Amino acid sequence: MKTYDEFLAFEYVLAHCHDKASITSYKNALEYGRAMEFLDGENKLTQSGKLLASMIGLRLESAYA
Repeated sequence: MKTYDEFLAFEYVLAHCHDKASITSYKNALEYGRAMEFLDGENKLTQSGKLLASMIGLRLESAYA
């Protein structure tokens, strides 16, 4: 289950970055995520990225509760 949770967290952050990037492509979303320090140089979540993912996840959970 941990692997699924990590994947879901990454997807939350990637979707957020995709929405915020000036040009909506996944390449630009990854660049935006690194620039905002949500992702590291290997495109893995940083502490900030994990925090963002948890905030997005909580918001989604409360929306479907």
